[in-house]
Amino acid sequence: MKSKEYLMEIIAKEGFAPCETVYILLQGHVTAIDHQKMGHPYSFLDFTKMYIVGDFEVFSDYSEYFVSIVASEDCKMLKISASSYLRWVQHDDNALFLRLNNIIRTLTFERRLDHENLVMGCKERLISFLVKTYEKDNKVNYSNVKLDITQAELASKIGFNIRSVQRSIAALEKDDLISNENGKIVISPKQYAMLKKL
Repeated sequence: MKSKEYLMEIIAKEGFAPCETVYILLQGHVTAIDHQKMGHPYSFLDFTKMYIVGDFEVFSDYSEYFVSIVASEDCKMLKISASSYLRWVQHDDNALFLRLNNIIRTLTFERRLDHENLVMGCKERLISFLVKTYEKDNKVNYSNVKLDITQAELASKIGFNIRSVQRSIAALEKDDLISNENGKIVISPKQYAMLKKL
């Protein structure tokens, strides 16, 4: 499954498609989207390898997908019919236990994230996103990180409009907490350390 800047391929669409298929992400990256947030798409969670799409709905006997899931890069996914998936977990106690454990951890993380985001302004959410992005892209050798996304995509990631994001970027740049390289945000190790303290 391929995706481009504003043409991310929809895997599951909230409220439109019947939940008849469960998807297991084998490779790539998918994003959960809320289309109602502030009148524009708001991406609130990102998932990587072995994330399962559609089984929340199967377990709750819900007929449609709860959220929209889109491919944010090339993906490989295993598709299983919802009925086959349900039969599998009903007859494999270990698989059911592991999945329910994962679901509870995911829900706990989402609840904490919702609480944190509720009290954060645009600048605070942007800083949080930049810190997490830097840490994700620098697992071994700490060096400069360049964010290869547009301001519109960044606005979608943190749930604010583009103007608010532009003002926050300008404020961080003025305080030398980020740099600009050909219109893209760049974070140095020193800037990361300062952002981490905020």
